[in-house]
Amino acid sequence: MVEKSAPSLMSFKGGVLGPIEGENMRIAFNIVGAVLVFFGGVWVLQGVNVFAGQFMSGQMRWAVRGGIAVVAGIALLVGANRKRQRA
Repeated sequence: MVEKSAPSLMSFKGGVLGPIEGENMRIAFNIVGAVLVFFGGVWVLQGVNVFAGQFMSGQMRWAVRGGIAVVAGIALLVGANRKRQRA
């Protein structure tokens, strides 16, 4: 029985080359998703006047935009980390 190396690394003759191509996109989507969730949450809190003192404070349009950013960030995180069926 042949043992396989780590599933996220591609091997070559001299050792390990690096992450496989899909792994880089997963990492990028996770970073972008986390940033969207963070900033979207801040925008929502500023829009509903929890974080006062900024030009966005008390303006519902920023709360709506922040909510959209949070939903988009969560969708990216879920999509990037979903287990995929292999053909």
